[in-house]
Amino acid sequence: MTVAAGRLEVETPDHVVLRYDLAGAGNRGFAAVLDFLIASLIAVTAAMILLLLGAASPGGLLLFSGLAVIVALVLIWGYFILLEWLWNGQTIGKRAYKLRVINEDGSPARFTQVLIRNLLRLVDFLPGFYGLGVLVIVISPKSQRLGDLAAGTYVVRAPRPQVDWLSLRTFTPLGQGRSAETRRLPGEAQRLVREFVARESGLAPADRARIAAIIAAKLRSYTVEDVGPVDDIELIHAVARSMRATGGDRG
Repeated sequence: MTVAAGRLEVETPDHVVLRYDLAGAGNRGFAAVLDFLIASLIAVTAAMILLLLGAASPGGLLLFSGLAVIVALVLIWGYFILLEWLWNGQTIGKRAYKLRVINEDGSPARFTQVLIRNLLRLVDFLPGFYGLGVLVIVISPKSQRLGDLAAGTYVVRAPRPQVDWLSLRTFTPLGQGRSAETRRLPGEAQRLVREFVARESGLAPADRARIAAIIAAKLRSYTVEDVGPVDDIELIHAVARSMRATGGDRG
């Protein structure tokens, strides 16, 4: 793993290099504001319901007031923890600003990492809204806040794939010594290939086949001559081998 010029580069065991653009303090700040607004709305709604229940119960207002505070805090922290864990490293705010939390090997952050980075939000929040956290992101060479440093996570840009229809043509070998002339794959298509090869071992067979079919359909759209009945997964592996042999097309 290397970090240079705001870009995280991870080499997989298959010697495929995954490249991620690190997110800066700006977009992360906007995403955090949106997330806190949503989480606060959820927490306040739950707290109000509890207070209304307490007001309707004789002598129960004090008890329900304390419970409302605890529930509100749990909901705010739970919002970040559960979404980042179950939603592939994204919250609503991160998805809106095309950001994602990843592990240092490029895979989605594990639950323990998500838990650690979010528990430390209290420290990053000091002395005001993410004051310390923003300062650490700015001075950190890897754009990490304290929670990221403790958990070993990174926040990267995760834009939607864009197809470049004006790309030039190149020559890509396809499995078993076969080859087909293809239009040069745009950067996002290459990223999809790299990420699939890096993460396919952790996918269930059904998910592996489904995702491979989607990526292969995009790759076949660049094929000029008929390559025959090539399996979806083999097609992706063949393109990955070609990219690895040529060092990847950065053009």
